[in-house]
Amino acid sequence: MTQVSEWLDALEQIDEAIAQQLNMSDIDSEKLAQQLHDRQALLDQIAASPQAPNQQQWSQALTRTETLIDALEGQKADAAKRLLQQRKGKQSVQLYKKFQ
Repeated sequence: MTQVSEWLDALEQIDEAIAQQLNMSDIDSEKLAQQLHDRQALLDQIAASPQAPNQQQWSQALTRTETLIDALEGQKADAAKRLLQQRKGKQSVQLYKKFQ
């Protein structure tokens, strides 16, 4: 097994861990950030390697990347929506207190 193949296997494991993290109801943002950092480091190693990655493994990695990006964007949109609702609720409470 080549070094690039080992990195792609490690990348797959990180991707699975990130997907599990994104499916949790309470996401640990620090853990997620570390996993994304580790993923980026592996991708940098693969890109810098003179060996070409296995085409099938690389294709699967690209597909997983697209899936993870979609999931992260969905989480971001949900978080923004919750923050907006929280701000509106806070404004309503402040307005109510003003009239007490």
